[in-house]
Amino acid sequence: MLERNRALSRLDGTMTSPLSIPYAEARRRVLAAARPGPVERVSVAAARGRALRTTLRAPDPLPSFDNPSMDGWAVRSADLARASAAAPTTLAVAGVIAAGGVPTRSLRAGEAMRIMTGALMPTGADAVIAFEDAGAPEPGGTQDAAERVRFTRPARERENVRPAGADLAAGAVALEAGRELSAHDVALLAALGHAEVPVGARPAVAILSAGDELVEPHEALRPGAIRDANTPQLAALLEECGCRVTLLRRLRDDPAAVAAAIREALAVADVVLTIGGVSAGDFDPVKQSLDSLQDIEHWRVAIRPGKPQAFGTPTGKLFFGLPGNPGSVACVFETLVRPALRKVQGFAVLDRPWLEVRAAVAIPSVVGRRDFVRAALGRREDGWWAEPAGPQVSGYFTPQSRAHALLVVPEEAGSLQPGDAARALLLRWPGETA
Repeated sequence: MLERNRALSRLDGTMTSPLSIPYAEARRRVLAAARPGPVERVSVAAARGRALRTTLRAPDPLPSFDNPSMDGWAVRSADLARASAAAPTTLAVAGVIAAGGVPTRSLRAGEAMRIMTGALMPTGADAVIAFEDAGAPEPGGTQDAAERVRFTRPARERENVRPAGADLAAGAVALEAGRELSAHDVALLAALGHAEVPVGARPAVAILSAGDELVEPHEALRPGAIRDANTPQLAALLEECGCRVTLLRRLRDDPAAVAAAIREALAVADVVLTIGGVSAGDFDPVKQSLDSLQDIEHWRVAIRPGKPQAFGTPTGKLFFGLPGNPGSVACVFETLVRPALRKVQGFAVLDRPWLEVRAAVAIPSVVGRRDFVRAALGRREDGWWAEPAGPQVSGYFTPQSRAHALLVVPEEAGSLQPGDAARALLLRWPGETA
């Protein structure tokens, strides 16, 4: 498909003409090319944030035995059926069961046992009365008689008892394949006896940033220079979505050197991202270098920001040629690159959460183009409302830094008017530090 389109768009051996496509088609092609990668086993302690690659079932019931949910008295509910404040029932204290301990015998009629939270319930007991709901133990009537404890109310069967398998029955699905494992999932895995779990391997990603104008963030600016902010932004976004940045290089505006660097990156990384140099400028080295590589297309995607792009699968690897403006880099990453990288890892959910919102102000657009507006969110009585987080200039940094979401103006809408319903891709919740 890619090579056929390249051939159709090439003109007598000159530089390939860009292919204009809608966003939905660009996403379809990207996700079709992104296939789940290898599986690796990691310790449960290292599993948080990873994609579970196999559905796991409970090998045993959870909990594995009946146990009390609080410290108290293990009793037979039938013994307390007539207990009341006016006519208390007194039971003999038959022993103490600590958490981790095993009852030495069953509970007989007319008896109660002190039992601690999580301990194994004795045979015969079917309820637990909290210590504070019973009287203090009293000595027996004779020197050899057992202590006794008084109860002033009945006990319900199974009261304060967690039955075996009540949390998860043996054989029940515990976690589905494709799940992003949370810290709470880690606890569940440990409780089920999993020391290791199969997860998607973290893709190795190379970042190549092109531009003679770029200098390091700590360097003084010379005339015409700008500090390279895209590389740390992209590295942070990659780390956040579970990838390993294994190669990071800044390149001069030399098409031959850029092509060589891309080939080197393809040899050592699963995914290669270039930043800048894919638009219609006179000195765009990435664009000029790509025609020496196979299976890469120049794209003009009908979105804003981020229209000029490149994508392909050279040597079977994923290649993304991103624009150079920071707003465009962030937008294309969130809407195309990140979903692909999550699919490679085996995640079932590819996007960040979507939120139903309303436009707080008029937001212009054009029919046929999908806009991703860097938006601030506010909560009102009738739901979430969104407005631009600043001027929608792709070269500006502050709108992206202040945005809570990317508000979508769909292709069929020439604009959003105040009060119009819309969807927003949630980047962070309002109230989180900008």
